[in-house]
This record gives sequence, C-alpha cells and structure tokens, in this order.
Amino acid sequence: MPENKPAIDFLREHGHTSLVSLGCGRMINRIDNHLRLMTALNLTYYVGIDCGPWIEPVSPNLFFDPDGMTRLLSQHYGGEPRRFWENTRLFPETWVEDLEDIHCAVVVCQRVYPHCRWEEVIFSMTPKLVLQEDLHGCERQQLRGKSYVRTWAEKKCYGLRPYNPWAMFRGEYNLILWRSRDFRADGIETHRWKTLRWLREWVMG
Repeated sequence: MPENKPAIDFLREHGHTSLVSLGCGRMINRIDNHLRLMTALNLTYYVGIDCGPWIEPVSPNLFFDPDGMTRLLSQHYGGEPRRFWENTRLFPETWVEDLEDIHCAVVVCQRVYPHCRWEEVIFSMTPKLVLQEDLHGCERQQLRGKSYVRTWAEKKCYGLRPYNPWAMFRGEYNLILWRSRDFRADGIETHRWKTLRWLREWVMG
C-alpha cells in the first residue's frame, strides 16, 4: 500500500464516518442515493476518489432531485445544507487499489469501467453497505459471499431511487445494494418477516 497519500491519511482517521465513492469521475454528479445513505447512517464525510488529475465538485447534474436533496441536507446539518461542502473531500490521482485495508462505512461504485475488478479491495475496506448504480455497460462487482449479501429491504428503508432505470424492465432499478451480514439497519428487522428475509438472502445473496 502506498504511504503518505492524502486519501489514505484522511480515511485512516475518518473512514468509519465516511461514505467513499470509488472512481467518482472527473465531475461529481447524480449523488442523491449517496446522500440518502450518508444521512441515514449519520455519517460525517463524503469522499470522492478518482485516478484522474482532477475532480470537479460543481456540476449542473449534481442532484437528480435538487430540492429534495437540499431539504435532506438541511435536516442533516441543522438547517445549514452548505455544511455538506465543508465535509466533502475529493482526492484525484488516487487509485482504488490504494485504499486496500482502509476501513470505510459505506462504499459506492458508480459507472465502473469494464474490466475494473475491485472486489478484493472492497472486501478489505469492510464497509457496512456497498451501493452499485448506473450499471448499463459497466462492470458489476460480485460481492456474493465473503460476508456480504444482496439486499432489497434496505433499498426501501433508505429510499433509494433509480435515476436511470432499465427502460424495458421497470422492476429492475439499475442499482444493487449489498449489506454486510454483520450489519443490521434500524427499522428493518421484524419478527414477522425475519425468516423469509433470511431465506431470500441465503438463496440470492
């Protein structure tokens, strides 16, 4: 692992309160679901990393639902939604592989280039949740096994919404959420559906 990289130094200290977007691209955009997870888990930092030479935080497509995201951030930051930018950290010239063994609370993989296989790095980061979205023509990370299960209940719990659903299959949201088997979100586990949920995760996860 490379030493003394800004992203590594920051996440060694703050990874447990950070959502990390792997390969976020040169322009931050469509981060609505990222913020829904970040605020639901009461995380502090939004971290974007990319191997490119720069990352532009300002984008006309930053949010799919700008008004809704402003309200969400206002609630999260006590009426001061601009505090989100004070807690945003962007690290260009950083490879995903640089973050091996650096713990992070949540990991996002958005529009991953074909043939980018990050499973082992993600496993080593031990996130509670892993979100993959906008999967058209992109590489899906296969996290089945190794303590992760594909989950549906949390999608509804966190209010995750597709901004680019499959045109022909409306039931497929074009996003996948993985959960660590050791993590349980508040308000999801109920005695009535516990067995059914466990069976579905055992078969599909």
